[in-house]
Amino acid sequence: MNTAAKHTSDYIRQIRSLGRYAFTVDELEDSLTKTKVNIRKDLDRLREKGEILNVRRGFYTVIPDEYRNMGALPVELYIDDLMKYLDRKYYVGLYSAAMLHGAAHQQPQEYYVVTDTPKLRKISKERLVINFSEKRKFPDYGIEEKKTETGYLKVSNAALTFFDLIYFEKILGGMNRIITILDELQSGIGVAKFKESLRNDLPLTVLQRSGYILEHVFSNEDLSGILEKKLKGKNIRSTPLSTCGKDAGKTDPKWKVMVNQDIASEL
Repeated sequence: MNTAAKHTSDYIRQIRSLGRYAFTVDELEDSLTKTKVNIRKDLDRLREKGEILNVRRGFYTVIPDEYRNMGALPVELYIDDLMKYLDRKYYVGLYSAAMLHGAAHQQPQEYYVVTDTPKLRKISKERLVINFSEKRKFPDYGIEEKKTETGYLKVSNAALTFFDLIYFEKILGGMNRIITILDELQSGIGVAKFKESLRNDLPLTVLQRSGYILEHVFSNEDLSGILEKKLKGKNIRSTPLSTCGKDAGKTDPKWKVMVNQDIASEL
């Protein structure tokens, strides 16, 4: 920041005037002539007053008056800054991405972010919870930029979100927790976007389960047909429909999916 600030509160007003909500301790120390000890005291005082929140060690967000009752700033206003600070690939995914695509009617209690490996620790601060899921084979396709008040954030498109919900089904609470969201997503997925997402290295089991659900639960022949062609000639093995279900059920001969749970969309 070019203009020198005398106090921590001055610095915070400066970044807010630039449309920013987040800052790092390193930036703050570089901008002030105060000692590190006094800067830490300033931060503790502002944090106790509810004016800032320590999201991750060395990374803070400003909480303006309009968000003070919430106790935390909306994550989309600073998640890109946070992931740059952590130097990690990321995208907003799962329930949070579904909500951005209009496919989740309830505000998720946690914010969901998908990153590369290694997995980041969950952030749980007062009313703020950010849940991180990792992908060893981080996607190259299906990640879009969405404009926000402070810039942009990366988010999985509807097709990648669809596959991710199935990929992470177990940690999301099971197939019945996600099936209605999958239904809302699939109805708006175009063929081109769907094919693009398939350029990622997705597990065959995810493609099998997706194909079965698209054909037999949603009657989406266009998208299930694409998956059928994708799997043609592949050495696929039997996989359960739900990773949370019982280890028994009739196996669909086409998709080699063991139907171990009854599922139905609420739409």
